[in-house]
Amino acid sequence: MSEAEIEGELRGAIARLLRDRCGIETVAALADGPDQWDESLWRALTEVGVPGLPVGEEHGGGGAGFALAAAAQEELGRRLAPVPTVSLVAVQAALMAAGSDVAERWLPRLTSGEVVAAVATGRTADGWSAADDVRATRGRDGWSLHGHVPIVADAPAAGLLLVACVTDDGDPGLFLTEIDASAGVHALEALDPTRPLGGVTLDGPAERVTGPSGHDTVLAAAENAALVMLAADMVGVGAEATGLAVDHAKTRHQFGRAIGSFQAISHRAADMFVAVESARALVAAAAGALDEDPGSAETRIAVRLAAAQAVDAAVAATQGCVQIHGGMGFTWEHPAHRYLRRAKGAEALIAFPDRLREQAVTAVLHSRKEDSHA
Repeated sequence: MSEAEIEGELRGAIARLLRDRCGIETVAALADGPDQWDESLWRALTEVGVPGLPVGEEHGGGGAGFALAAAAQEELGRRLAPVPTVSLVAVQAALMAAGSDVAERWLPRLTSGEVVAAVATGRTADGWSAADDVRATRGRDGWSLHGHVPIVADAPAAGLLLVACVTDDGDPGLFLTEIDASAGVHALEALDPTRPLGGVTLDGPAERVTGPSGHDTVLAAAENAALVMLAADMVGVGAEATGLAVDHAKTRHQFGRAIGSFQAISHRAADMFVAVESARALVAAAAGALDEDPGSAETRIAVRLAAAQAVDAAVAATQGCVQIHGGMGFTWEHPAHRYLRRAKGAEALIAFPDRLREQAVTAVLHSRKEDSHA
């Protein structure tokens, strides 16, 4: 089978599973209820191998790479699937980049879906960084973490955390710690209830993933993977919101005509469609770059431009969906607000689009400066 045929088969299989297990009524009931995520859906996705898509076969994964993982995430975004795939893939990417004994032990458990993982870091203008209020201390029995991270995406669903922090020697480090053993999670109220947030308090044992020499590379791998997966999710959200708006515009009539025949509606729908399709192409290119040359400056630039476009497209499409539905779109019962909340939540999750574009420009200038000195 060709790559396109494999992707089509994967998308179809996930779409069918989600139609049966993740309808909008199911999402609404979970989002408005006490549960933080859909464990039953996670088990079903695990059975078809979704958690292991980007991981090599030597670790029990599918060896499909980030390109197919992004395609799967787009389908999950279409259905607002309340599962922690974005965070999981970020941790998997970090462990694959680290290649340490710790990574070798944990990757099979993450790939099988047995353990869910999340990332706890700080954030700066340049991207992810060491968490401000966490320190790693080395004692007789090994490493331990102490401190607090105020916001961690998918923390309420996670059993394992990848923590970026500074050691008591002042060196940056990445550590794995089990939530049951060393961390307490306090669930936070989130704009998007399909992606739960939690504050994490750390006070217990941890395993070091990489030392100072590999820290930047491994953290960058995690951030790039998270951005690509989040961008793919936004393409799915934007595409579904556009589809809902177009379907409504075809069937809703005013003044004896379908509202889609009015230029104000048709032009907006066309803009939504073009923005989402452009984002899909950029995300596919960024995911392919991650598979081919994950550590290059070109990949960093492609990932950030794709994420910026995808988030902007999703926000514009979901806002357009609400507007095209008119008064109905503003009601709590209509699903349009759930897509808008997922898009706006993603906008603030890692970095706003303008900040991502600034990072891309900085990377371009830095690359050109290095070339001029070569």
